[in-house]
Amino acid sequence: MKKGFVVLIAVLAIAVAGYFLALGTGSVEAMEKLNGIAYISGHGGHLAILNLATMKSPTDVEKDRIVITEAGSEMEGVIAGMNFEKAKKAGGSHGAALLPDEKLAVGLLDGDVVVYDLKTGKKTKPMKVGEKFCGANVGPDGNVYFEDMANGDVYAWDPKEMKPVDKIPVGKAVCGIAWTHDDKKAYVSDMVQGVVYILDWKTKKTIKVIKNVGTFIHQLKMTPDGKQVWVAAANEFDPGLKPPTHPSQLIVISTATDKIIKRITLPKERFAHDMAFSPDGKTVLVTARTYGNDSVVMVMDTKTDKIEKTVSVCYSCHGANGIKVSIDKGSPLLCGIVVDWKK
Repeated sequence: MKKGFVVLIAVLAIAVAGYFLALGTGSVEAMEKLNGIAYISGHGGHLAILNLATMKSPTDVEKDRIVITEAGSEMEGVIAGMNFEKAKKAGGSHGAALLPDEKLAVGLLDGDVVVYDLKTGKKTKPMKVGEKFCGANVGPDGNVYFEDMANGDVYAWDPKEMKPVDKIPVGKAVCGIAWTHDDKKAYVSDMVQGVVYILDWKTKKTIKVIKNVGTFIHQLKMTPDGKQVWVAAANEFDPGLKPPTHPSQLIVISTATDKIIKRITLPKERFAHDMAFSPDGKTVLVTARTYGNDSVVMVMDTKTDKIEKTVSVCYSCHGANGIKVSIDKGSPLLCGIVVDWKK
């Protein structure tokens, strides 16, 4: 009887585990190792807040988001020097960098920068820096580097003096930057060209261009061990902004050879935009647009490339509060992600 009872309990345990895996909750081990607060920028002008310990989708407009500015769209105004429909509104958040003093330096789609204090909830007035920002990343020198989609420049911004201190011409519509651990090289993604520039960080000059990364790419991130750079190749468009014919992928580049070593194809309607690696490098959080009524965060195992969980970030809150998106053809589009792992 005891043996039969033990077997029955084991079978039930396996069944319950299988049920939760089928729901997409992922393994307990994968979920338990994540602990931090993710801040996810979006065209709506606010940042969604996601507690990685619970992975509960944001629903509360007061507690689960940070309002920075009004809405805006990256496909309005100027991109790579090309004029599109004139921007209807001035803002739209697109990327944020976490500063040491618990503040966020947020880059906007009109080239402004706003600093938000996570402790007090106060924010600065918009500061004009560039033209149309995509990524925001803290560099080796402590400055925040903003990548500009309008003119292809990378702006260095001093968070202490709150002013730009350098401008680096790179491409046409740059979106992300990452540095090797020895600070000798920097990798910069160009959205419309689908290439990654490699810069000698001492001279700030391009020393190599990795071509055919994608047809329309976004931000990139360095792995914690410094051995790889991952690029979000959403491929929403073919060259010339034509209808897409290529799947959304994550592109893995070796920093030793500066060559593409892997292409990870993502599920349909999961257009990757940015990533954040866990401190141990075993998990990567991928922000993705669906171009439907939602944008999501995918939790991926970097060893198996398996998506352990997908979390709604936009519709979970919009739907609960009866909010309808009026820009971007009614689709809520998120962008960059930054994580405070100390939390």
